[in-house]
Amino acid sequence: MSVDRRPWSLKRQLVTYVALAYALSWAWWVPMVVRGDVVFAGQGWPTHLIGLAGPAVAAVITTGWCGGWRDVVRLLRRCLVWRVPWIAWLAVAAATLLSVLALIVADRPAEALSYSGAPQLGILTVVFVLLLNGFGEELGWRGFMVTRLRAARSLRDASVIVWLVWGCWHLPLFWVVANFRDFGVAGTIGWIVGLFFGSVFLAWLVGAARGSVLVVALWHTAYNFATATEAAAGGIAAVSTTAVVLAALWIMRAGDGAPTATPARGRMSNTSSSDATRSSIDSVQSDRRAPS
Repeated sequence: MSVDRRPWSLKRQLVTYVALAYALSWAWWVPMVVRGDVVFAGQGWPTHLIGLAGPAVAAVITTGWCGGWRDVVRLLRRCLVWRVPWIAWLAVAAATLLSVLALIVADRPAEALSYSGAPQLGILTVVFVLLLNGFGEELGWRGFMVTRLRAARSLRDASVIVWLVWGCWHLPLFWVVANFRDFGVAGTIGWIVGLFFGSVFLAWLVGAARGSVLVVALWHTAYNFATATEAAAGGIAAVSTTAVVLAALWIMRAGDGAPTATPARGRMSNTSSSDATRSSIDSVQSDRRAPS
């Protein structure tokens, strides 16, 4: 039996990736919904965090299928890229500072490190969350999906597409995670709107960081500790969220330019993996410019 070695179109890569990300994550979360499991902060079991690694695993599998092991190595190496423009590290530092402030002002400091689905491991809780939540999501959503979308789409359009897919991917968590269950209608609307601005900001950040998955994973983790813990509830969370909204509005107002690579005939469905996709990744990694 012959094996089809034709290059994968961008559309095929993205559809495969999204299907796998949903399948892997929901395979963990849906049984939790059926069993009636509820995840609380500071309790390591039951946990939804295993499912958060679905996007990363999907990215590795899809990259291997469509490009081979060399492309998988290229993708994973982006988890180690730390030499990036100062503005990218400034964003990480700002989010980290806010999460540290939540720890300082907390009546019970342990609350600042009490994270939904994570065992109470002290400072090691941050490492645990970084691996499953930070890298688990960002290797996929920004490291794989945004990078490929930017081969054919503007930053704004790529952000909207990822926002829709990323948002719907969270759906089972509204039955599983106690924080999500407590949102109510107004809270859910606020979360959806906040996720949109977060999608815009992270799409910009991965470009500003020359494609570094390390930077976006660190920022995502720090931001979650600054907004999604009991200690951060209230003032720190409000400041963190407002900062992201303002930054995203500035990014959209400043303009995001053309796609990072021009696909054949301008159609994503006709773009091959070996040409436009790799060109997009190279362009993102080499771009030293901040939005102007």
